[in-house]
Amino acid sequence: MWKLIRLEWKKYHTKKYIMKQAVVFVVLGILFFAMCYYVPIDAELGISESAPEVANMKEQIELLTNLVFLVFTSSMLSSFIIKAYNNKTQSLMFCYPISRKKIILSQMLAVWIFCAVALFLGKLFIYLLLVLSSEVGTGLPLGYDMLSANFYLQIILKTVLTVTLAFIPLYIGKLMMSSRAVIITSFLLFSVMNGNIGDLTLRTNMILPVFLFGISLICGFLTVHNVEKEDVM
Repeated sequence: MWKLIRLEWKKYHTKKYIMKQAVVFVVLGILFFAMCYYVPIDAELGISESAPEVANMKEQIELLTNLVFLVFTSSMLSSFIIKAYNNKTQSLMFCYPISRKKIILSQMLAVWIFCAVALFLGKLFIYLLLVLSSEVGTGLPLGYDMLSANFYLQIILKTVLTVTLAFIPLYIGKLMMSSRAVIITSFLLFSVMNGNIGDLTLRTNMILPVFLFGISLICGFLTVHNVEKEDVM
């Protein structure tokens, strides 16, 4: 299995994805750095007008990075699997003396591992950058503690959840054989998780992520389950 995963990375030239992800995190890092470093002071009250936003910076980082990587992971899954069906290269893969399930699973795991590691490291980069900028610049508390084990546990759990959620758009895109459906579904999925309807929001609901994680695993299973019997398009 590991050889197949490495083959997928080599076949799709993952170096270009590394460069894209590096650019994304540099841009996000600069954005959050500016939000933390440029803190206007209220002349009358003598306090920072942006202090509440800086204190909630962890929530903003998680929100934006998870959105970007849910779409990014879905896009990679689409390139590795959906486009392979559409351009007929998947039929060539299925001619190898390897089970179809193993091939599809290796493609899914290749994207999952790659994006999970990238998202985890990218978040750490942004968090560390903001800690350093806060100490040098504003000195305002950022609302998180990088010395806490719970901090890293939360990052790992949210990273696993975000990357796994991409199996839902993958399954829908595979049913429709459409890369566009994968991207649209990923945006809709994120909107459901983080959208607001008046005062109602699902962002703080603890049951929804667990439910969607279960749905994601089911969608991942269904993507692989009947591949031995389906016709290659």
